[in-house]
Amino acid sequence: MNFVDENTLFEIISGCKNHNSKAQHHLYEIYAKRMTALCYRYCNDYEAARDLMHDGFIRVFSHIEEYSGTGNFEGWLKKVFVNMALDKLRRTDALKEAANVLDLENFLYEKDPDFTEKIDISDIMQAISELPVMARTVFNMYNIDGYPLENIAKELNMTATAVRSQHARAKQKLQAVLRKRFL
Repeated sequence: MNFVDENTLFEIISGCKNHNSKAQHHLYEIYAKRMTALCYRYCNDYEAARDLMHDGFIRVFSHIEEYSGTGNFEGWLKKVFVNMALDKLRRTDALKEAANVLDLENFLYEKDPDFTEKIDISDIMQAISELPVMARTVFNMYNIDGYPLENIAKELNMTATAVRSQHARAKQKLQAVLRKRFL
């Protein structure tokens, strides 16, 4: 993972705003892996995630002047990529799927305090990737990308109640999958 200081990042962003191809390449190199991982969480297919990542950078470079320089750049960047992933899901009608899918960690801990020590993050990420599309999308947006439930409802054109229901179902499904594998 490439890290850059704030001043260097500002210079890279300025270069991108001036359509400097070296600056664009540098920004791509810094964030490509992280944005691919973000896209993968939504589409659950590596090649589709790479396509989304490339499309996302095209969108970033064509709209980078919209980034005002205030606020966290990576947060702005993630929002662009999440929106790209959601647009893809909308185009494929994947968000219309019903998912029969409490806070995962609290629930697991309440049931078996030692359970959470038996699994690691890769086990959880694998279980998340097995969720139905709608449940996975809501779970990722809320638990991993930090979107408030109200914003998720707006982005997915759902009621807040439906989003909360999908989120609860996602956690229940994750609990079931993880319990089956590790208990």
